[in-house]
Amino acid sequence: MKIGIVTPSFNSAATIEETIQSVLNQEGVDLEYVVMDGGSTDGTVEIIKKYESRLSWWVSERDTGQVGALNTAFPRMTGEVLGFLNADDVLLPGALKTIVESFVARPDADIIHGGVEWMDFEGHPLGKHLGRIESLEDILDLYHVWWGNRQWAQPEVFFRRALRERVGFFNERYDLTFDYDFWVRCFREGARVERLDAPLVRFRKHAGQKTADAKRTNDQLREVLLRYLDEGAGIGWWRALQLRAQLSYDLYQAGAFDVGPRHPNITGALLLHPYWLLCKDVRSRISCSLQRRAALF
Repeated sequence: MKIGIVTPSFNSAATIEETIQSVLNQEGVDLEYVVMDGGSTDGTVEIIKKYESRLSWWVSERDTGQVGALNTAFPRMTGEVLGFLNADDVLLPGALKTIVESFVARPDADIIHGGVEWMDFEGHPLGKHLGRIESLEDILDLYHVWWGNRQWAQPEVFFRRALRERVGFFNERYDLTFDYDFWVRCFREGARVERLDAPLVRFRKHAGQKTADAKRTNDQLREVLLRYLDEGAGIGWWRALQLRAQLSYDLYQAGAFDVGPRHPNITGALLLHPYWLLCKDVRSRISCSLQRRAALF
């Protein structure tokens, strides 16, 4: 079974060599490795050229960004299993062999993911993470799953080429959350997911990465969720109603969108938006407020 990996890059000279080496040094796999560079001017291209004889192919040309680069590369990939690794992240030794063997052993699986080891820009460890998302309902729950420390970190997730062909291209509208949107669409297509307990990648956290802009990232996540709720989420009506109430309350709190009249306290706000009582967070807030008041008497 061939596995195809794409690395999109732009001005990544400080980190891309470690990324490339971590892929090319994977043993025991039939590897298809592609680097899509966006026309770097900082020495990235010179680093890529050092390894071009071991790459399946590579380009360096102006593009529309990370999402556009992936959308250009993936239709040309021939690997049965696919993944993408950004130019500041690193595969752990043996990761791809583990993934390939797992797909062979699980012929019904469409997506297989493991865990990540967080690191800072210099490579110092910052901890570990193992996500857990098992259904469409899970991934649409931003509040208790995605933001509840059960999220996937993109480079830990691998998927069958046949699934990508069914689901289609990444949505370039979401430059920060295109992967989240893609995973939602995978579940809507009935994707079956398996989780491995082993870490597969080292994920570099630093101020220069796109998702360091937490507000814009979270606003895009809310926008994706709202879009699918408006389209018909594909989950039970009651759960969809709860998620819509949670999203409305969240948007009200964040001031991200106009969700109607505002009120300075939660009691008054609930009179204007009574369906927020469907939210567990709102009910907990009311309960805590009542307990504090009761303690005063």
